[in-house]
Amino acid sequence: MKLTDIYPTRGYLDRAVIVKDELILQGWVAPTQGDRLVDQFQVTLGPWQLTDLNCTLGMPSEDVKKVYPDLKGAAQARFEIRATLTPEQQQQQQDVLITATPLVNGEAGTMLLTLIEPTLPLPPEEYIQYIGGGFTNIGLEFLGYFIQRGGLQPSDRVLDVGCGIGRMAYTLAYYLNAQGSYEGFDIHKPLIEVAAETFGDRCRNFRFEHADIYNPMYNPEGPVQAAEYRFPYPNDRFNFVFLTSVFTHMRAPEVRQYLQEIHRVMKPGSYCVITCFLLNPESESYIRRGKSSQNIVHKLEECFTSTPEVPEEAIGFKEPLLLEWISKTGFSLVGKYYGGWCGRPYLTSYQDILVLQKD
Repeated sequence: MKLTDIYPTRGYLDRAVIVKDELILQGWVAPTQGDRLVDQFQVTLGPWQLTDLNCTLGMPSEDVKKVYPDLKGAAQARFEIRATLTPEQQQQQQDVLITATPLVNGEAGTMLLTLIEPTLPLPPEEYIQYIGGGFTNIGLEFLGYFIQRGGLQPSDRVLDVGCGIGRMAYTLAYYLNAQGSYEGFDIHKPLIEVAAETFGDRCRNFRFEHADIYNPMYNPEGPVQAAEYRFPYPNDRFNFVFLTSVFTHMRAPEVRQYLQEIHRVMKPGSYCVITCFLLNPESESYIRRGKSSQNIVHKLEECFTSTPEVPEEAIGFKEPLLLEWISKTGFSLVGKYYGGWCGRPYLTSYQDILVLQKD
């Protein structure tokens, strides 16, 4: 499939309820650049694309303006969408994924997602806080990226590299269908155990595996170096692979090895989504001016770190060098989306996002 560009918008879906025969959505959305405004939405309820939407746009939003004072359109960013449902759709009272995609002159903006009454249990709160909180919201945010930027399909066979407690798996459980599947691995064994317990028998097409790889922060007793690790999967197995906040903690030889392994286990023509810290003139300028949340300035072989004492805490790469490794591995770069980590204003994602396609 051909990936399409996304019109830059920012927003949030506050409320999604089904009242009798009607779906009601409320939230806010505004473009992050240009003078054009959102003029329509596309909405899905589970597997259904809804039609005959009644959209009220441009409603007052002083609360949004207060948080984002420089965002164009923030003062009139709220919306309400109403859609009449069929009798079959009205039965979807729980475990339903909702997507609302804003349109600007026919161009799709950043997808907004929410869940209606999810019954899949959340992991224990202490583990959610251990990975930084935002469990469901971040999972929904990235599911939108996977669908829009990575072309993820419900029937895909998915690999999650560095899956943790299953933050991405949680929302994928509401998107992948019976033909799709999910496999994830992580070096931190307690997190894998929590993920396996959370999903249990509810998601029989989901598997979690512990990778006993050495890491000074997360697995100091691991016997295998990441630069030598071979993924425990056969060649050409997956339609879609993603890594969220993995290369941000890995050194150069490890990144190159992982790129080789990702390429090996992917089907030709399939996509991979990676988050990272890219060092280029713009991000380095923000860092020098003290705008960045990550002070990635300390040289470390072929990469840079924010913390020389524990380099793996945050690692960034010169953009041309990382893109060179990607190309030499056999990938084409089909999408690049800069994040707000370095101080760029009003970008949806925090880390930079790269979308690769296996040649």
